[in-house]
Parts: sequence; structure tokens; C-alpha cells
Amino acid sequence: MIKPYQAVALQTNVLNVPNRKEVQKNLDHIGNMIDLVHHMCGLELPVKLIALGEGAIQGFIDEIVNMDSATYIETMAADIPGPETEFLGEKAKEKDCYIIAQLKTRNPNFPDRFFNTVFIVGPTGEVIYQYQKNVVLIVEHSSTPHDVYDEWIKLHGDSIDAFFPVARTAIGNIGGSVGVEGNIPESYRGLAMNGAEIFYHGSLPEPWVSRGIWEVQNRSRAIENTAYMIATNTGALEVAGPNGITSIGGALGGQSAIYNYKGDEMAKSTVVDNAYVSAEINIEALRYYRENARFQNWIPFLRTEIYRRLYDGSLWPKNNPPMQHQEADEIFYDTVKKLKKNGTFTDSSYSQRGDLDDGND
Repeated sequence: MIKPYQAVALQTNVLNVPNRKEVQKNLDHIGNMIDLVHHMCGLELPVKLIALGEGAIQGFIDEIVNMDSATYIETMAADIPGPETEFLGEKAKEKDCYIIAQLKTRNPNFPDRFFNTVFIVGPTGEVIYQYQKNVVLIVEHSSTPHDVYDEWIKLHGDSIDAFFPVARTAIGNIGGSVGVEGNIPESYRGLAMNGAEIFYHGSLPEPWVSRGIWEVQNRSRAIENTAYMIATNTGALEVAGPNGITSIGGALGGQSAIYNYKGDEMAKSTVVDNAYVSAEINIEALRYYRENARFQNWIPFLRTEIYRRLYDGSLWPKNNPPMQHQEADEIFYDTVKKLKKNGTFTDSSYSQRGDLDDGND
């Protein structure tokens, strides 16, 4: 039996550091906040899960300055295990809890690429889980398993677990996701079909938080899959420049939150700063609800045979080289043309040319 416990969405301000040597500044800040939240939230029930936002450790320098993959791999990309996971592993061991976080990481099987990776360290201090982001923002330079699809399935197979792994732990089954994947229901259905009971969603930037999209993503994915959602955003982004540090309070938008398996809001931050929210996780109640609820429990109702044909064809191409912004844009517009050709999209009356209007005319 899994006793109820507290989970914490730990929202931290981030120094957008220029290289890996500077990452310790963010780690020290995270460590201090872990000490605080573990004490305060543990006054209610034991804290067993702490979730950090995307970028909490490294920032977002590759996306902001359009850094090429080779430079990022050399100057910033992390290794798992490595100093970053060892630091958090010590905290997890000290606090007897699980810590879930994100890093952009090297992969020895693909030395010319880096991946956007969710990882979990357990109470033993060891890394027990890794998930590589499957869908990236158009300005990201991270590779995905789909970008190396043929080689990936040779290494990992082509099962659900190869692309949507789930950590089966003493506090429940946990699956990770990052950023724009909140817009991809299939990402969370893949995790749910592989047994996930708790979703982690790391960060989304403005202006999509203040518009309500962040909340809609997180509540919807919880409702659709009868799963808890721990949605941790980042606080202020502190960018170093020639005249000192500029703090961009609204870069990520905050609003870290925790939702239960019915989509109810359990806790939500209202500030874009260092903050945390905490809520009770009751895995046994979730499991009982999944066994018995005939409404708001939708996976048993899936008619899988009729959905298979939705994805017979290919859209975004697989096996892509590392890309910068322009190359990713070209693939996007080619994919839109494909969607128009097969009837999914319809030509806009604004488009007067044979190709797509990119808004630059």
C-alpha cells in the first residue's frame, strides 16, 4: 500500500548561465529551496516527490542565442550521470524523496547531438529514469528520438516504452514531458498507456501562460488520462549582459500547479518568482477510481481499432540532422504543404502565392 504523501512543484528563478561551469550557481539555489520546501511542506505529510521546472539548472541559452549543436555540446550539455544529477541525488538521499528535473544532455550513441531529457533521482541518490523529449519547440536545437528514429529503434526497440518510458516507483508510476508537449495529447496518452499515474510537465513560456494555455494543457491531460499532473514552470529568467544582470520576470510566466486525477486544481502559484506549491498525492485512491469510475475515467472506453488509421501516413519527417531555426522552419512549412495536399488543412484566402505566406511580406 502506498500511503498519501506531499508532492511539491518547485518554481525557481533561473540564471541563464553561459556555460556548464556556471551551472552550480543554479544548483546551489535549488538546493537551498529544496531544504525549505521539504521542511515546510513536510509539516503536513511526508514530502516524497519534488519537481523542478525545465531550464531550472541550465537556463535556455541555446534557444535564446540560436546556438548550434556542436557549440552547445561542447560548452553546456550535461552527462547522466554527472555533477548535476549527483548534486540532486545527494538531496534526494538526504530528504528520502524523489526529485524530477530536466537537463539538455549528451548521448554517447549520438555524439553530434544533444537531447532534452527528463530524469528522476530516487531516495538512493541514483538516477532511476530518463525520458527524451519527443516534440520540440521550433526554436529548440535538441534532437528527439524521432530525429534519429531508425537508429533509436535499433537501440531501444519500437515499443511504447522506447518512446514513452514510465518510472515504476514506491510512490506510484511517473512519466515525464517538457514544454510544448503539453499541446500533444498523444504524448500523455502514450505515458498513460504505459502505466503512468503521475505526469510531470516542465515549463511553458509567455505569452502562452497568461493566455491560459498552460492551465488548459495541464488540466486537460490530467482529465483525459485519469492521472495526477505536477506542472512546474520556471520563475524569473536572469540574463547576464555587459551591463549586469537583467531579470525578466515574465519570461516563463510561473503559475506552477498540481492537479488531481479528475483535473481539479489542488494548488497553484500566483507569482512569477521563486515559489512552490504542494498537494497531497493519494495513489491508492487513483487506482480505486480507475477500477470503478464509469465517468471521468476514459481509457477503458477507447475504441482503439478506429483510431489506428489517423496516423497511417508520415507528417513531420523522421531522421533529421541537427537543425537551427531556419532549417526547422523549412520543415514546418513543408509539413503544412503536405497537410494541405491531403485535405487536413485548407488554403487560406490570405495566401496569394503557390507557397505559404510566412508573414514577412
